[in-house]
Amino acid sequence: MRLLENIPLIKQLEIVNRLSFFKEFSVNERQVLLESFSSLYLISANRHAFKRLERDDKLYIVLSGELSIYSKSEDHELGRVEPGEFIGEGAFISHRERSTSAKALQDTIVLAITSEALTRLPNVIREKIKDQLILGMSVRITRLNERLDQH
Repeated sequence: MRLLENIPLIKQLEIVNRLSFFKEFSVNERQVLLESFSSLYLISANRHAFKRLERDDKLYIVLSGELSIYSKSEDHELGRVEPGEFIGEGAFISHRERSTSAKALQDTIVLAITSEALTRLPNVIREKIKDQLILGMSVRITRLNERLDQH
């Protein structure tokens, strides 16, 4: 995973403006988040964003590309994370080791937020991030229940 440092703010805003995760954020809130509290990373195709049991408290929001999620074996994919979706919320919230691995299926750009950075964000932005995490986790629970019902 490589830190991307030279992407102009206007380009970063163009990218996040297209994603549902940020739809409730004002342009100013998006700018504050990008300028002060997050980092962009490139995960090359077939490389890991993180591996199971690693200690890393970053929340990753996929801006482009796609990640495959698996637990113990890459042959048993649990799901995929696409632009506008996030991964790593368990370790981010509870400061525990990763329970899954995330591998890029193609070159993937992610926005990383640390739990420490979240505490320094203005309240309104922090609450919007929390709202999106709750909404996204709810969607995942619904999908899991549907998959269980099919078996």
